[in-house]
Amino acid sequence: MTVLLDIAFIFVALLALGITIFVHELGHFLAAKRRGLVIRSFSIGFGPKLFGWEKDGIEYRLSAIPFGGYVALPQLADMGRLEGGENKTSKTSEPNDHDHDHDDDEDEENEDEEENKEQEQELPKISYSDKMIVAVMGAVFNILFAFLLSCILWFFGYDVRASQLTTEIGYVANEVERWNPLIEEGETVPGPAKLAGFKPGDKILKVDGSSVEDFMDVQNHIVTGKRKTEEGHRKVTLLIEREGKELSLNARPEVVSNEEIRIIGIGPRETFFVGELTPGMPGTEAGLETGDQPWAIDGNRILSFGFLIDYLEGLENNKSVALTVLKGGENGHEKTYSITPVEKKIEQGGELVTRRLIGFRPVHKIITTYPNPITLVAKRVKDMYLTLSGLISPKSDVKLRNMSGPVGIVNHLSLFAKIGFKKLLWFVVFVNVNLAILNLLPIPVLDGGHMVFATIEKLRGQPLPIAFLERAQILFVALIFSFMLYVTFFDVRRIFPF
Repeated sequence: MTVLLDIAFIFVALLALGITIFVHELGHFLAAKRRGLVIRSFSIGFGPKLFGWEKDGIEYRLSAIPFGGYVALPQLADMGRLEGGENKTSKTSEPNDHDHDHDDDEDEENEDEEENKEQEQELPKISYSDKMIVAVMGAVFNILFAFLLSCILWFFGYDVRASQLTTEIGYVANEVERWNPLIEEGETVPGPAKLAGFKPGDKILKVDGSSVEDFMDVQNHIVTGKRKTEEGHRKVTLLIEREGKELSLNARPEVVSNEEIRIIGIGPRETFFVGELTPGMPGTEAGLETGDQPWAIDGNRILSFGFLIDYLEGLENNKSVALTVLKGGENGHEKTYSITPVEKKIEQGGELVTRRLIGFRPVHKIITTYPNPITLVAKRVKDMYLTLSGLISPKSDVKLRNMSGPVGIVNHLSLFAKIGFKKLLWFVVFVNVNLAILNLLPIPVLDGGHMVFATIEKLRGQPLPIAFLERAQILFVALIFSFMLYVTFFDVRRIFPF
């Protein structure tokens, strides 16, 4: 049953990705039709045709490889060859024992190709504005689709952890696992934020001079950071508010995990409650109840579950703690329990580790948010800008392997589909904005590349040589295909660690 559900969620993910691609290609298609361009075919996917039909001289098809699509436009020499180059009519000859028959077939095939070329040359020329409008409309449709989905989320709302919407620090790590690529594992080092003087309760206002809206925004700025000291050490500056005063603190980020991403060892302020209690453990024996909110431990305010774990780990053996909770939740009365944690082996990261436990699972506070559609789309644009700017900067730790390809996107879509439909819509907004921006990059094969070629032709006053266009296309098709294989390798490694 579980396998069938997983397959169903993967199907939903592929459907969501297919709709995103369809919307993009629909933008090109409708723009081309509106401008009176000749259209050969409209395909969702690449490769062999699964099924299709023809209407008004246009072939509509669904192809086997669902990670892309194209609109074949013979009047756009560069775009037509890139996106619909395989749609040349040719006859396939069967091998036989007569060489002259084989030569005749080749002659017929060459004649057909020559006829197609002549037909393309006879097509009326199109204007610079036609080329630019058709090329840009794919991205425009993705942005409009993202906005439409954002309006749905704005109307119905979607659930998130309350901790995701704050910029207040609730956890400062004493230690972090610095990644050492030479030995391909982590080594424990002091937490950068701890060394820099950050404290739970600090409210983050800016990261490297940029205002931040929530904790995901904080983390994105740190991960994609590009600043370094004169000595070459990583550096990030956070403007915080502490007890009504503003302070600027510098931290030296560490890179962690085999993804080698920057962190400083902080987490958001969390509101969490006692969830499932383990029978026979100290929490159950002491009288904790489901729904109680841990408030303080030995007089120290609990602002995150991570703080509670670290505090328990730092205790001496058989030492009791005074755990204060709000009975029944946030509006309950305070009650303090004397509890002696016990050591237990638990599975963590695929390994058995010893932890000092009270014996309950946390349940985090969930709230329904109604994000403004423009704000939500703008945030996704901002996130993509941070990623791309980090990717091209030699001072950043963002690498191509940190990006996700089709396999990674489908995996994320299936995971969000398991969480819920509205969370899936939230991620589809993210995917559409990313697709729009990536396609506008000035790279041959992408829409932005077509726009660059059209602009160069406009400035030159004559078309670019076909030989140059073909070589550029072949080169960048090979590069993009290699890039897809590269990121797919890391996508698979994330999904199936080895």
